[in-house]
Amino acid sequence: MKTHSVKVNATLNIIKTLFSLIFPLVTFPYSSRVLGPVGTGKVHFAQSIISNFAMIAALGIGTYGIREAAKIRDDKTVLTKFVKEVFSINLISTVFAYFLLFTSLFLVPKFEEYRNILIVCSSTILFTTLGMDWLYSAKEEYFYITIRSIVFQFLSAVLLFTLVRKSDDILQYAAVSVVSSVGSNILNFFHARKFLDLKEKICLELKKHLKPIFTLFAMSVAVSIYTVLDSIMLGFLKGDSEVGFYNAATKINKLVLMLVNSVGAVLLPRLSYYAELDDKSSFKNLTQKGINFLIILALPCAAGLGVLSKQVILLFSGEQFLPALNAMRIMNPIILIIALSGLIGIQIFMPLRKEKLTLISVICGCGVNVIFNSILIPKYGATGAAIATLIAESVVTLIQLILARKYFDWKKIAIHFVQCLIATIFMSFAVYFISSKTTSNLISVLCGILIGIISYVIVLLILKNEFLLKVLGERKNVKQN
Repeated sequence: MKTHSVKVNATLNIIKTLFSLIFPLVTFPYSSRVLGPVGTGKVHFAQSIISNFAMIAALGIGTYGIREAAKIRDDKTVLTKFVKEVFSINLISTVFAYFLLFTSLFLVPKFEEYRNILIVCSSTILFTTLGMDWLYSAKEEYFYITIRSIVFQFLSAVLLFTLVRKSDDILQYAAVSVVSSVGSNILNFFHARKFLDLKEKICLELKKHLKPIFTLFAMSVAVSIYTVLDSIMLGFLKGDSEVGFYNAATKINKLVLMLVNSVGAVLLPRLSYYAELDDKSSFKNLTQKGINFLIILALPCAAGLGVLSKQVILLFSGEQFLPALNAMRIMNPIILIIALSGLIGIQIFMPLRKEKLTLISVICGCGVNVIFNSILIPKYGATGAAIATLIAESVVTLIQLILARKYFDWKKIAIHFVQCLIATIFMSFAVYFISSKTTSNLISVLCGILIGIISYVIVLLILKNEFLLKVLGERKNVKQN
C-alpha cells in the first residue's frame, strides 16, 4: 500500500476539522437564538443520554480497529477477515444497545418528555456502526474522509436554515445534528468494498477480539462518566436551562480542541505501524513532534479564548447565555490538558498495547469527577460541573504524563513549553489590549485572533523556538525544491 505522508494526512485532517469548526460557528449562533437555552438544552441532554448507549454499541471497537487494521492494511485478505469479524461484533453490540435504549424509554420517567428527541438522536448509533470510520483512519484515507465530511457539513447547514425556523423546531434541530455528525457515514458502508473482498467466504473468529475490545470498552465507560455525566446530572438536578448554559460554555472549547487534536488524530495508524515494525526510533521521533505541536498550538488557543470569552459568548450565543461565562473560562485550560492526555493515552499507549495504563488514569479521573460533580453541581450548577471536569481531566493527564515519562525528551519539551508560555503571555496582553478598544464583538474576535497569531509567532521567533524554526525551514526547502 502507498504510504501517505503524515504531514499531508495532518493537513487534510486540519482542513476537515476547520470545516467542522465553521459549521457550528455559523449554525450555533443561529440555533441558540432560535431555540434558546431551553431548546438547545433539551437536545444536548438527549445527546448526552444517547452517547451512553452509543458507547455500549461502539464498545472499544473504534480505537482497536484503527490499531489492528493499520498493522495489516497491506494484506487485503487478512484485512477483510479482520473487518468482517470486528464489524460482526459491532452489529451485535448495536442491537443490544438499542434494546437497552428502548427499554429505558419506558422505564425512566424523566425520558418520557424527551422520547421523540431521544429516538431521533439514537440514529447516530446505527450510522456510527455502519460507517466503520476506524477502517478509513487505519488506511489513512484522509482525502476521502475530508471531502465526504465537507459535503455533509454544507448539506447540514442548508437543512438547518431551512427546517429550524422557530423555538419549537427541536426535533428538526436534533435531526440536523445527526446529519452533521454521522450522516456521511452511510457512504462509508458502500465505499468499503474498495479495500475489502466482500465476496470471499471467511470463517469468522470473534472470540479472539473480545478481550482487547472489552478492555477498551471499560476505558470508554470511565471516560464517558466524567465527560457526559456532568450534562446528565445537570439535566436531572438543575433543568434544561442549566444544561443549555453548560453546552454553550463547553461548545467553543470543544471546537477549538477539535482543531488542536486534528493533527494528533492522524498519528495512531502511523504509530501502530511503527510499533508493529518495532521501529522505536521513528516511534519516539513522531511522538516528540506530536507533543511539541500540541503545546505550541494549544497554549495560545486556551489563553486567547480565555481573554475573548465574553465576546465569544455574546457573538455565538447571545446575551441570554452570559450566565455560561464563568463556566467557559474555567474550562479553557482543558484545551491543552485533554490534548496531552489524548496524545499519550490514545496515540502512544494504544499502539504499544498499553491501554491498561490509559484505563488506570481514566478510572481515577472518573472517580474524581463523580465526587466533585456530586458536591458542586447542586450548589453551583454549570459552573460547578466545569470545575469538576477541569479537576478530573487534570488528574487523568497528570497520571498519564507520569506513566509515559520514558517516551519523551523532557528537557527539550520543558524548554519548548517555557518559550511557548512566554509567547502566550505576551500574546494575551496584546489580544486584551486590542479587544478592549473595539465595541463590536465580531471585530474584537477577528482582530484578537489576527493580532494574537502575529504577536505569538514573533515572540517565538525572537526566542528562537527550535520546533517553529524547523517547521518553517522545512517549508522553505519544499518551496525551493
